[in-house]
Amino acid sequence: MFDRTVEPDPRPAAPPSRNRNRMRKGHRREYAADRERGSIPFPERCAGALTDIGVHGAVSHRDLAEIRFGGHPYATRRAVDTWIRDGLVTEGTAKGPNDNPFKIVTLTPAGLAEARELAAKRGMDPGQRIETPRIRAAQASHDTAVYRACAEERERLRRRGAKVRRVRLDAELKSAVARASESARRRNGDRAADRERRRTAEELGLPLDGADRVLYPDAQIEYEDAEGRTGRVNIEVASGDYREPALRAKAAAGFAMHANGPAAQGMLSKLGLGSGDGGSWLKGPADRDPASVEL
Repeated sequence: MFDRTVEPDPRPAAPPSRNRNRMRKGHRREYAADRERGSIPFPERCAGALTDIGVHGAVSHRDLAEIRFGGHPYATRRAVDTWIRDGLVTEGTAKGPNDNPFKIVTLTPAGLAEARELAAKRGMDPGQRIETPRIRAAQASHDTAVYRACAEERERLRRRGAKVRRVRLDAELKSAVARASESARRRNGDRAADRERRRTAEELGLPLDGADRVLYPDAQIEYEDAEGRTGRVNIEVASGDYREPALRAKAAAGFAMHANGPAAQGMLSKLGLGSGDGGSWLKGPADRDPASVEL
């Protein structure tokens, strides 16, 4: 009985499935992201996310999910829990507009070392600053909005075939100009300090206003385009308490303008800098659908 020849199955083969979408295993926005941008391996998403936290100091959990994990909260939760277990990050809470709480993620000393290695592997400039963040409770909503604005500009550059090499935040830019100016002052006096201030600002791609003051962006992205040429994008995130003259000066200087909230968006639209004119409205923790849960 065991040496009998196996007969072929007489039934016709099943027709191929007409469902071109794979079976779902998680949150629906993961698949929308995959269709639009192509599938990104989970380790690569984690490497990009950990580098982002190092560069920006503190990142909203929900922003991390939307920017690096295709809007998939479960994949984000898996990554953050792994980092916490490995001693790379800590998770806390900050307050946005109207005192609405939202989760933020920051690096531990071990996480800083890991982020520096990842930044180097990802082709970022050796001078990229990654250090222990100074969390300003009153500025947490604005600081996390700067991360969203940088992510939008990174995506625009990516579509043009450019690669981001370095991100400088406002504190680093101000420190560089002040340090150079003060050094010149100690050596050769006030006039030398003023000349050095202008020279350093020009070297960093920072314009001057009509009163000869340096205009500092919230962040500056240095990039290399598809032809190997370098360039910079100065990014400003406006809040509702910004004054129009300051916005006009920075817009005239070529800054990429973004609005953090509807009041700021109204001001940018009034100046002709709405979402259709090179600006954008960054929907932060207080502006999002409350059904979107941070795990």
